Amino acid sequence: MKMLASVMALGFVLCTPLAEAYDIRLKVKNSTLGSKRKGDTRTSQRRLVIEIDNRDREAYEGVRMEWIVIGRDIRNRKLSIVSSGSKLVDLPAQDEIEVTSSPYSFSKKEGEVKEIRENRFRPDRPQFDVEPDSGTRYAGYILVLKHGDEVLAEAATTGMKKRVAPLLPASKGKK
Repeated sequence: MKMLASVMALGFVLCTPLAEAYDIRLKVKNSTLGSKRKGDTRTSQRRLVIEIDNRDREAYEGVRMEWIVIGRDIRNRKLSIVSSGSKLVDLPAQDEIEVTSSPYSFSKKEGEVKEIRENRFRPDRPQFDVEPDSGTRYAGYILVLKHGDEVLAEAATTGMKKRVAPLLPASKGKK
């Protein structure tokens, strides 16, 4: 009986295909390049700085790094794709490299507070008309490393892949 069990266990181990496991770690930072103020509008230019740590013993050439930067509208809180792009990189074996995305920008217009008239019920306190801020602010990113059709590694801001799925080009045809 023990012999049969050990033969079956050996058969399962030998017949099971090995899963591809890549030991590539990503660390993403949202780096500010500078900001400009023109009147009541402020524009901030940024880029993603990605540290790729290839802990595999295998080097990968021609890896496509694809990124999407997501912004959130200040007034209605809706998400939108602010920037996207891709870049070819070579990953040396057991080494760490740093790659940057192309620059992208966000703009924000500051709101105004205007005194419109005196409060007839409380003459010591005037009434105000408030126009809120408008524009976009940074919400997150999605980053994928692909070698051919295989995904080597991916990173994203928590929950962003699920929330942005309807905006992505690949999901528009699927229903």
